[in-house]
Amino acid sequence: MRIGLVSYEYPPQHGLGGVGTYTFRLAGALGRAGCEVVVVTGPSDQPEIVQENVRVHRVSALYEPPLRWRAARFVYWNIVSRLMDRANPLVWHWLRWDLASAPALCAIDDLTPLDVIEAPEHAANGLLAARKHRWPLIVRTHGPWDLFFAINRTGGSALNRLLANLERQSAALATLVTSPSRTMAELMQMRWGLPRRPDVIPNFMDVPAAPASLPPADGPQRILCAGRIERFKGQDALVKAFVRIAARHPRAQLVLLGPDQWSSKTTFAKLVDGWAADQTIRRRIILAGRVSLQQVQDELAAATIAVISSTGFESFSYSTLEAMAAARPIIACRVGAIPELLDHGRCGLLVSPGNVRQLAEAMDLLLGDRSLLQRLAYLAHARALGRYDTRVALPLFLSAYEKARRKFRLGR
Repeated sequence: MRIGLVSYEYPPQHGLGGVGTYTFRLAGALGRAGCEVVVVTGPSDQPEIVQENVRVHRVSALYEPPLRWRAARFVYWNIVSRLMDRANPLVWHWLRWDLASAPALCAIDDLTPLDVIEAPEHAANGLLAARKHRWPLIVRTHGPWDLFFAINRTGGSALNRLLANLERQSAALATLVTSPSRTMAELMQMRWGLPRRPDVIPNFMDVPAAPASLPPADGPQRILCAGRIERFKGQDALVKAFVRIAARHPRAQLVLLGPDQWSSKTTFAKLVDGWAADQTIRRRIILAGRVSLQQVQDELAAATIAVISSTGFESFSYSTLEAMAAARPIIACRVGAIPELLDHGRCGLLVSPGNVRQLAEAMDLLLGDRSLLQRLAYLAHARALGRYDTRVALPLFLSAYEKARRKFRLGR
């Protein structure tokens, strides 16, 4: 099968979210399974990562509209484009990329026809492919823009609303809609008024066959939280909780991985200085900054506990899955699909989002109970291997692609 994956995000770009990680893992797994994979994605200044049977086409967000008249082109570049960029540069950048990627996809298909296309609803990356009515299109709901700025309480704008509407249109025109979790599927069916619930096909990764051992009890007890440092990831509550229990656990360290995107007015490090006035405790709070995917895995191997402190909605949570695969005991907030991943608390401790007291109590409990650490680590790994391993999930994707092809042929 020849499969096209359309996604603005794809490694090794900087500042990737879950969409890029998902698309990269999907392309690699499909390629290893013998499929031909063509990825149409955004630009990157890093060397390409070679994957078997995967060809990557980088498209810049420079769209030249097919306008015959010089005056019309002048209006587009000097008035329309500038006004859109001023109103919301991020959204306008994504929209320009959508417009530029469609001709690139058609040119690839002209050379060697594609059997099926998958795109995220994110930034309406699949809308123009859907409007071509040229391929069966699967739209995967990762985290729609209207969900982001509604649930996470960010400001709205005309371009925010436009992008949200275009994302919704892409799902309405798709041959098939999928979602990484039951929680997300049910929410999107209700929120977007879809005629049927999206097919639930979980995100995945290569999970080691055997659980990794925990670090020794007489060494550093590293509490790890990986992800962008921003208000809706909850690292502020985590730091405050750590300060509460640090004196009782002198070997404990709190390690935060990810770029500081807290605020344009201050850095997260400055806030931490205020929350941890005791310098002996402050030195045990490590802000590691942006790291590679491999460095995340290395840090997980050295961690005693993994914490997912998100307070905003999570449609899946790769951070949770990576900790499960690494066989690390997990403390996570009860938001979005995270309880679903953790089997509703049976293989990890769940706390209320942003609750400093509950976070502190959970860390205190795990640091003081080695047998509980071992049990949760084993259960988390077993669930990841049985439900979210590549060998379990990939057949579901291939089945969905065949289903979309049959449905598309019948529709034509």
